[in-house]
Amino acid sequence: MAATRTVLLGIAVLTAAFAAMPVDAQMPRDARDRDRGAEEAPAKFFPDATRVVEEGKVSRGLQRQLNDMIAALNEKGDPAKARELAEAVLANERANAYEKSVAAQVAGSAAGELDDIPASIAYMERAIAENGLDNEQHYGTMQNLAITYLSNEQSDKAIPLFARLIEETKTTNPDFHFALAGAYYESEQYPQAIEALKRTIALTPTPKPEWLRLLASAHTESEQPAEAAQALERLVALQPDDKRLILALASSYIDLEQADKAIATIEGARSRGLLTEARDYQNLYALYFNIDGKEKEVIAVINEGLSKGILSRDLPTLNALAQAAYFAEEMELAINTYKEGAALDPKGETALNYAKVLSSEARDAEARDAAKAALAKGVAKPGEAWMVIARSENELDNRPAVRAALQEAAKYPETREQANRMLSQLR
Repeated sequence: MAATRTVLLGIAVLTAAFAAMPVDAQMPRDARDRDRGAEEAPAKFFPDATRVVEEGKVSRGLQRQLNDMIAALNEKGDPAKARELAEAVLANERANAYEKSVAAQVAGSAAGELDDIPASIAYMERAIAENGLDNEQHYGTMQNLAITYLSNEQSDKAIPLFARLIEETKTTNPDFHFALAGAYYESEQYPQAIEALKRTIALTPTPKPEWLRLLASAHTESEQPAEAAQALERLVALQPDDKRLILALASSYIDLEQADKAIATIEGARSRGLLTEARDYQNLYALYFNIDGKEKEVIAVINEGLSKGILSRDLPTLNALAQAAYFAEEMELAINTYKEGAALDPKGETALNYAKVLSSEARDAEARDAAKAALAKGVAKPGEAWMVIARSENELDNRPAVRAALQEAAKYPETREQANRMLSQLR
């Protein structure tokens, strides 16, 4: 089982850590206050921000234009018109920083709806640079811009922006710290991602699964299997029936040379019926194969997979079952399985193994015939097949056939020395 080199987490999850700030929250103040009436002020995302900015005001000359601009975007669903009106405000030399910031913010959302991402980014950068919005909208725009950078594979720009937002707002919202960690991860700065994730997790008593997923992956990418395993253990505790996580944890144990833990982890999934693919069973019986004396477990896993129809009676599966049966000294199962596999093997390798097992069980005529079948298919080491034939013919007391088989075996490097020694002993 290969180590899990990538976490089960995409950029969509990273950027969905929090929703983008809606543009209609930043209406010109007169219109906004009139619409809200006596409603309570919305909860603040950035209550600890220390940035000081003058209260934004809209001039009489631009009030209607700003209202029309926002209505075009939020009520009429006309982003092209909203962008056109916003451009006019941005070009107006009399517009103040607040008005230009609002216009750039609206234009950024309008361009985004029109799938003009480069323009959307430029408008949001302009909104931040004009520095006219209140803290909620200023940092909300910064948040949206950082998300856009990250979504468009510009993590090099997202990283400093997320870091600036966190520093300036003193936010303890773990989602912002997770977004910074995601940006570090996307840029393959794994140590920095790990530190950011540790801060994220420390901010709440109940970490989200996606945080632990990213932490496990960052540790794996940093070749820290012990730390990856610890993160995955916490994650599996939260999501005990997620097979992909279970296999990732088992893979980390394998990296740590803790095969017993890897087996126990997968066996737990097996007992709950979570092994549903051929590779699940293959991973498990391969682990057992690497431990001396576990051949019966290999047989049990393969037989279960076959009985459930998850494993096919194909050549690799039959060879594994036959080999396990041979070492478990279940010779009848080994012989029958090798025989079935030999019929499927076009190269004769399984037929040769079948012949060897038959020979070890003194079924000499069958062993001779199986070895000849292997030769007919072009087995890679024909000398070994001829040696099986020689031993079989010897037990069948056919001296001329023994000599002929040894003479053939002497033609091949894998059996030349042994065949010539036996030939010298023939009388």
